[in-house]
Amino acid sequence: MRSRLSKLSKSKQKGEIQQRLLLITAFIVVAYALVLTLAPSIRIRSSSGPFQFDHWLGVAGWGVSFYLLHRQAKKYLPKLDPFLLPIVAFLSGIGLMTIWRLYPNLGFKQTIWLIISTVVVLAGMRYPIFLETLHKYKYVWLISGLLLTALTIFIGINPNSDNGPTLWLQFLGIHFQPSELLKLLLIVFLAAYFTDRITIVQGRFESLLPTLVLTAAALLILFFQRDLGTASILLLIYLGILFTTRRSRLILIIAPLLMIASGIAGYFFLDVVRLRISTWLSPFSDPSGASYQVIQSMIAIAEGGLIGAGPGLGSPNLIPVSVSDFIFSAIAEELGFIGTTVPIALMIFLIYRGIKLANKTSNAFHRFLTLGIIFYFGVQSILIIGGNIGLLPLTGVTLPFVSYGGSSLLISFIAVLMLMTISHTAGTSENRATIVRRRPRDLISGGVMMSMLMLEVIVTSLLAFWFSPDLINRTENPRWIIDDRFVPRGDILDRDNQVIITNTGAPGSYQRASNHIPLYTVIGYTNSVYGQTGLEASMYPYLRGNIGYPYLTHLWQDLLYNQPPPGLDIRLTIDLEMQQTADSLLGENMGSIIVMNASSGEILAIASHPYFNAETLEAEWDVLSTDERAPLLNRATQGLYPAGAALFPFLTASQEDTLEQYPDPESLLTNLNLSTCAIRPEATSLTWEVLIKNGCLAAQNDFAQEIEAESLSALLQNLGFFSEPQINLNVAQVSDPDKTGNNVDQLREGAFSISPLQLSLAASALTHRGLVPNPRIVNAYRNPQNEWVTISDSQTTTQAFSPQGATLLTNLLKERDLPIWQVTAVTNADEENPITWFMAGTTTNWQAQPISIVVVLEADAPELAEQIGRALFQATFLSQD
Repeated sequence: MRSRLSKLSKSKQKGEIQQRLLLITAFIVVAYALVLTLAPSIRIRSSSGPFQFDHWLGVAGWGVSFYLLHRQAKKYLPKLDPFLLPIVAFLSGIGLMTIWRLYPNLGFKQTIWLIISTVVVLAGMRYPIFLETLHKYKYVWLISGLLLTALTIFIGINPNSDNGPTLWLQFLGIHFQPSELLKLLLIVFLAAYFTDRITIVQGRFESLLPTLVLTAAALLILFFQRDLGTASILLLIYLGILFTTRRSRLILIIAPLLMIASGIAGYFFLDVVRLRISTWLSPFSDPSGASYQVIQSMIAIAEGGLIGAGPGLGSPNLIPVSVSDFIFSAIAEELGFIGTTVPIALMIFLIYRGIKLANKTSNAFHRFLTLGIIFYFGVQSILIIGGNIGLLPLTGVTLPFVSYGGSSLLISFIAVLMLMTISHTAGTSENRATIVRRRPRDLISGGVMMSMLMLEVIVTSLLAFWFSPDLINRTENPRWIIDDRFVPRGDILDRDNQVIITNTGAPGSYQRASNHIPLYTVIGYTNSVYGQTGLEASMYPYLRGNIGYPYLTHLWQDLLYNQPPPGLDIRLTIDLEMQQTADSLLGENMGSIIVMNASSGEILAIASHPYFNAETLEAEWDVLSTDERAPLLNRATQGLYPAGAALFPFLTASQEDTLEQYPDPESLLTNLNLSTCAIRPEATSLTWEVLIKNGCLAAQNDFAQEIEAESLSALLQNLGFFSEPQINLNVAQVSDPDKTGNNVDQLREGAFSISPLQLSLAASALTHRGLVPNPRIVNAYRNPQNEWVTISDSQTTTQAFSPQGATLLTNLLKERDLPIWQVTAVTNADEENPITWFMAGTTTNWQAQPISIVVVLEADAPELAEQIGRALFQATFLSQD
């Protein structure tokens, strides 16, 4: 009587432990669901909605299911392990909420499968004798599973893809994957077979032949269907059970060798195996192709950090197949390292309880069955988590109880039903028919699996912390696009605070809009498909709010919204009215214009035609990207054109002694071929002014012969023609040509390419006492206190030639009707593409803001270039007045 009361007391205690653990799990799942409800309003920072409620259907289904399982377990399996059901409840609850969060339609289907799985388990609790039925008809069950799996070869379908493997059978609109059932049936068969043989032919190799044949048959079917993930699991389960039964040591040596050999053969003969192994060995070799999945998985883990973005606040949908193959990474992004460590810890604890149960039970069949099920859960978890974190090749299997998949969920529940039944019957007098010794190999196999899972925790932590900055900042991480849609970026203003670029729309659909479309070649774009260019790229840290806010603001925004703070406005040096004038004057002509403050290097206007409209970029991309006129190119900074006779004023400014010594060019120059001039002058009035102003290339080449090679190279270097300008824009890559040998003649002829920006900086030196300024296009940003903060320029100016030389030349080239100097030159990019340069600037005695202007036209049009340039100067003088 006392013994019976003691047993009843222990059963009651187990029931109470199970109940408390289930209540804790329910609290966690309900809290998760509550945050999912609020997530849409949190993302748009609204207290009035919208709210999400559909996943509460999943919560209700999950809650009712585990309430009934708990009640029935107390009634029919009172002696079961009280930790099994809570572990399953937690894993399935977190998985179900994640699936609802990612794809509500799949969440609904998973809820239906959860209910079906619950009904099956409830029925199984009433008839624990089903284990003996499985034992008795082991061949029937396994052969049935093989036949069902083989049917997929002939009538299989793929509900998710027309080109993927056909691993499913369809019946009454329900899809079922027989290979999931095959895993469990093979475990049942092996457990039953080894139980029957353990006292008959122990240690004989012949006794293994049926297991080898049937396991090989299963592997062949899966291999033929290219379900290599399931094949790997079956093989590892088989090896695990062989190891724990202390069967032939020879097979334990041969089997791993065969497995390695199979992997090598698969690498050379199966594209899918070769691709997965290559991706595993070199995951960053093709980040936008074969490695895209694993790279996005790692980025998601890095984004999650310690506590994650929060349920519903991350972007796990960016991970391919996030509801099944990569659900571990999806959880990591929103629940963080903590959120992934708990499921792994529970899986480790499940393996521990399983190994303990296997050593506790006195029934050989139950022992082997328990070990097989533990191998099933452990191996499958190791493979999928290892694939998600890059520790193992991808296998395409599911995470037990967590991933989307009705077949997987149902079979996992049936496997747990077996564990629950075994744990209830362990040690009872009814089940002492076959007694086996407890063997340390059980502990070794369990220890290996637990060690692998702990290793995966360590690797996950490295991705979440140590490698996190590098992964988050990779170009393949598109989450900044989502931030831009929900949080406004800063406006881009001109020097007078007129808006050039601003935001339109509402949170969740913000878009950029421009008040001057032609400036998009300079402003650039931010696009989820085509990336970033221009100022939108270079000034993104300010525009996005990553710079300028205190650390605590960033921390609060990240914790509360998983978003950056609102972006900061930036102010450009551009004068919007002058910019509009420049674009209007350039019109339909291909080329560019730069108007610059010659003293400070501030760009007042920068035009590039043809241009594009970033607001219609995706719709017009195919046309824009193939247009021979290159409208996506910012010609002012990225275009490279032969310098030609545009070098003449700089050469003469550096040689003021020569000009003073030879006031008549004909007394120095021997080659005055006037056909090389941009604008042909009268032969009777040849002066230095005429030759330089009209871009006479033959005269330039002749004059350059008077300059030593080293001096010429130093001059061109100081003018910045062999270095890339440091500016917040994409610039053309330039090279420092060889300054020796025959290339010196090419330098004298201007037979090298420069950008309009480089020539504009050099022209500024003529206007500003020989000093080459540093280019500036961004002046300041507006801090969170609404104060403008100047963005400092740490560069120093370069003295290209003497102030006297600059003054001498600008006075020599001074116009009669305007206080400017000007030069026009025509050169050829090739035989069919002439280029016209026009550069001008205010003279050194100009009292107001010194200005330099460069115009380049992709045509032989010196008169038009001069007309545009002079019109710009007139507009500039009027604005300064």
